[in-house]
Amino acid sequence: DTQETLVLPVTSTIIRRQVGCLRLIILLWRMMMGSLEYHRKKSNQRYLDKPFWFTIRDAKKRAKKFNIDFNLTEEYVESIYPKDGKCPALEIKLKRKDGSNAPSLDRIIPSLGYVEGNIQWVSKLANQIMSSATPDQVIQVGKYFKKIVEKKNAA
Repeated sequence: DTQETLVLPVTSTIIRRQVGCLRLIILLWRMMMGSLEYHRKKSNQRYLDKPFWFTIRDAKKRAKKFNIDFNLTEEYVESIYPKDGKCPALEIKLKRKDGSNAPSLDRIIPSLGYVEGNIQWVSKLANQIMSSATPDQVIQVGKYFKKIVEKKNAA
């Protein structure tokens, strides 16, 4: 059983221990998981405290990635958030961190980018429905889906 000395920086202290290989792996795993959980909780709390800041940050990253215009401010994005807290497309309550009901920024005309006057708040579900289809295609699929459901309910 070989022993080695390990020096690990943890916060502002240094841990010096004689550990075997398995103990080293377990120690590193526990430290990493504890750190990840701590940061995950902190990040969730920051998101709940400043959701519009996170929205701006993420939209700016997407704009840069896809080389599209961006000129949004946190104040603007907050000012256009639905006053009743509902998705204007589906009329469902927007709930932060709640899957398909979570608020999402929609580019009305995607090629114009994230610019004032070209964005709106909708639910994540509504945004996903609208993101890859034209308005006529969305209506066509909606009519088809409604017909299928009514036919199934009648049977």
